[in-house]
Amino acid sequence: MSGWIVLGLVLVLLWFLLKDFFGRGFKQKILVVLFLGTLATGLGIYTYQQDLINKEQVALQREFLRGVVLDCNGVKVSQKDFSLVSGTLSFLGKQNTPMQGVLVDLQSCKNTP
Repeated sequence: MSGWIVLGLVLVLLWFLLKDFFGRGFKQKILVVLFLGTLATGLGIYTYQQDLINKEQVALQREFLRGVVLDCNGVKVSQKDFSLVSGTLSFLGKQNTPMQGVLVDLQSCKNTP
């Protein structure tokens, strides 16, 4: 949701920066509107994709904390052998386990069936 706020602020800022072009001519008006529309569309798509990625990562974190085993590029990540490092969104192998010192990125993980 915060991505949409940023998108709105960027568009307002661009409006104030480019509003002088609207007094110049019809072609310039069209170009500015097309530019702003293209920029807004690109920012909207990027924000939407980031929101989807964030939701997926939150879901994976919840699954891990509930005790579900995650498959991370062939590495089975469980609470028994790994700790969640929320600052880096990764899993770190616990001491005195076979996975000690192994670092696994959350983005590489999926739920195991």
